[in-house]
Amino acid sequence: MKFGIVATTIWGRNAPPQQQINEHRDMVRAADALGFDVIVAGQHYLGTELRYYQPILYLQWLSQFAPRMQVATGIILLPLVHPVDMAEQMATFDVLTGGRSIFGVGLGYSPHEFKAFGVTKGSRVERFEENLELIKALWTGDEVNFKGKHVTVEGVVPSVLPLQRPRPAIWVAGQVEAAVRRAARMGDAWYSPPFPTHQGLARLRQVFLEERERVGLPLDGDFPLRRELVIAATREEGRKLAAMRSAGRFDTYIKWGLTSDLDKDATGFGSQEADDIDARFIHGTPEQCAEALAGLRDTLGMTHFMFKPQWPGLPHAEVMKQLELFGTKVLPLLRK
Repeated sequence: MKFGIVATTIWGRNAPPQQQINEHRDMVRAADALGFDVIVAGQHYLGTELRYYQPILYLQWLSQFAPRMQVATGIILLPLVHPVDMAEQMATFDVLTGGRSIFGVGLGYSPHEFKAFGVTKGSRVERFEENLELIKALWTGDEVNFKGKHVTVEGVVPSVLPLQRPRPAIWVAGQVEAAVRRAARMGDAWYSPPFPTHQGLARLRQVFLEERERVGLPLDGDFPLRRELVIAATREEGRKLAAMRSAGRFDTYIKWGLTSDLDKDATGFGSQEADDIDARFIHGTPEQCAEALAGLRDTLGMTHFMFKPQWPGLPHAEVMKQLELFGTKVLPLLRK
């Protein structure tokens, strides 16, 4: 099993930019020293509560502090980008990182982002599928003749190609059944977000495998997974810390419109009630956290666990403490 560090954003527009990049640099350096395998950064536009730097350039900068680790976009909002530009941006990124990139993509959900780009939210699925199909074609290096509803490329032989052949791995995010089936058909892996409950996650994993089998694709590929995790002295303390840390972050997701994209697998989203925290978080002692992660590995086939130690308002010292506890206590138990 491999382990990733999520370079999420917890800073608003008034926080000094240097604070953000310094704290992420410290976190990535520590993760590399502790034996983590992947750095992940995501994408949003026009965030007023949280400031997102664009992930390809940001990951390129972070990668210099961990030259051994892979770098994954987690995720690119594919319906909002032009596929020709994204194909060449990611190919360049893959070359500059020595073939260490992973292309994580998703639909997006925030109405203000779609409005700003002049894209109707109702067209996002067809745009996503068309854009991903064209990007794959451009990465082959063969002549491309592609006529879609939103973009056309005719008689082009691309020269900007990824270093990895035939291409970087494609992780497709999604938290409802239709999105998971799309990930099974179009991607190499389903990149599960942390919003479904543990029970919902197991159901959606089965949906993914059933769809892969239906279309004749391998069932033994990667399964990168995000679960929110808090390490504490006891399970009760972990539950309390999880509730405190999640409140502000989940409120931001709700304000940005995520709840309209959730279904029964994410019941209790945003709640700080004990049962809802237990249904979504992994929390407790290092041994308890390791046991829960081992269960996801053994029962669901998780191959990558993506750890997010940062939360809005959490001091950087506590972030680094959580990272060190995971790297020195939890990770060795799982690799034992």
